[in-house]
Amino acid sequence: MHDLLSGLFSYPFIQRALIAGTLVALCSALLGVSLVLKRYSMIGDGLSHVGFGAMAVAMALGAAPLAVVILAAFFLLRLSRGSRLAGDSAIALVSSGALAIGVVATSLSSGSNVDVMNYLFGSILTMTAADVKLAVLLSLAVLLLFLLLY
Repeated sequence: MHDLLSGLFSYPFIQRALIAGTLVALCSALLGVSLVLKRYSMIGDGLSHVGFGAMAVAMALGAAPLAVVILAAFFLLRLSRGSRLAGDSAIALVSSGALAIGVVATSLSSGSNVDVMNYLFGSILTMTAADVKLAVLLSLAVLLLFLLLY
């Protein structure tokens, strides 16, 4: 068993995936408690659905996918704050609509289904050293902001 693990972790792509996955898990655990306490427990699910819908529309229109997803995320948070509905209820309503829009946009545009899936579900094993450095910097920023704004 020891030989198997030492052999497995001798590959640089496994080391990079382990570092990045650990950092994402730590940041998620740290922020998850605060989101639940602020009644935003559905934000991860909502942003994934909104992200899929925005990504599908952006790919169908030939727009920059990341910019559309970021705008959609800000819209989702703004809507849940200004609504009479509780945070999770507004997020659930918007995420259902965004998922439906994404499915329609993907089915109407020919050939963009593969591109949408590649953007959404890349592989952690294909991360480069620069990607890991970015993940480390972003994780440190999340930790610092969490400590300062807690």
